[in-house]
Amino acid sequence: MAEVKWEPTRFTEVIRSYASHSNKEVDRVRRNLLGLSDDDKAELTWKAEEQIRKMEEAVKANLAFLEELSELIAKSPAPPSDGRPQFEAPHGTKPIQTLLQTFTREWSAEGLRERGECHDKLLGAVDSHLKAKKDEAVASGAAPPRVLVPGCSLGRLPFDLQGRGYACSASEGRVLQYFGGELMRRTAGKREAHRIQPFAINTCNRFKKEDHVRETPVPEVEVPEGSMPEVHFGDFLRLYGRASDLAAYDAVVTAFTLDCSPNVLRFVRTAAHLIRPGGLWTNFGPLAYDTDHDEGHGHGIELSWEELRHAISHFFDVKEEEFVDSLQAANGESMMQIQYSCIFFTAVRNDKEAVGIGEK
Repeated sequence: MAEVKWEPTRFTEVIRSYASHSNKEVDRVRRNLLGLSDDDKAELTWKAEEQIRKMEEAVKANLAFLEELSELIAKSPAPPSDGRPQFEAPHGTKPIQTLLQTFTREWSAEGLRERGECHDKLLGAVDSHLKAKKDEAVASGAAPPRVLVPGCSLGRLPFDLQGRGYACSASEGRVLQYFGGELMRRTAGKREAHRIQPFAINTCNRFKKEDHVRETPVPEVEVPEGSMPEVHFGDFLRLYGRASDLAAYDAVVTAFTLDCSPNVLRFVRTAAHLIRPGGLWTNFGPLAYDTDHDEGHGHGIELSWEELRHAISHFFDVKEEEFVDSLQAANGESMMQIQYSCIFFTAVRNDKEAVGIGEK
């Protein structure tokens, strides 16, 4: 696939398109409410003018936040990558809406319940496997266990892992998510630095009248300088397929990442290449094979869990597997939800060579 040149305007334009769409939604709601007859208006429990004002304020708050993200992207050089970057811009307004909701999932108090279903299991698996080794390292002054988080989205999972004392690093191959994580890194330790209202234009499927204009301040924790691990930009398969990465990590942790790879079989072998014998791979996520952000690679390989488990078992001893119903960047106060059946597993690396990885 041809290399794509870094052009920040392709991403800032997506944000501008979302801003335009949001303002049009406010105009639509204004027309509909103010166009009601006096009899209809008398039936409203929330005055039309107040509804419109609240929605305008919520949209304004979101657009101010997104403008900070846009300025960060516009002023930044190309993210450091593997030398073969694919700066593919998303299309439409959905990616920005999803991004706002992902900030809520990863960095807000409201998102704790949703992300906890996933992160608590992954963090617990790492602690169960590596905490004793980490404690020994601390006592002896040695380096702590190394943990890698591919496809780390906005960076909360590696942040929490590093906060537990592991030497964590991460990667992210989507430009908006990469810079969104960088925006959290730049909060300078200020808790609730941004007060977003990400559901402002989600006027359908509400339980209560003000559900769509509620605030979800981010981050809900302090993010002091140096507390967020380094995040490398690029595709996991390209970044970590080097000979020098052989057995370089004690654990790989994947959350809603495995099925986003254009080649899930190579993903398994790359993870095996990275993890030392006796090391851990723990995963939580569906097998939706969502490659919307990476269509240039084709639709990839869509394996069942039965088939994927077989491939994993060549290089790992699967110790635990469980299907868990979970949401992903959902509106927790919506009457409509998309629920995934996610596979959570822990697997310990054997000594079989990952053929085809790290040979060039």
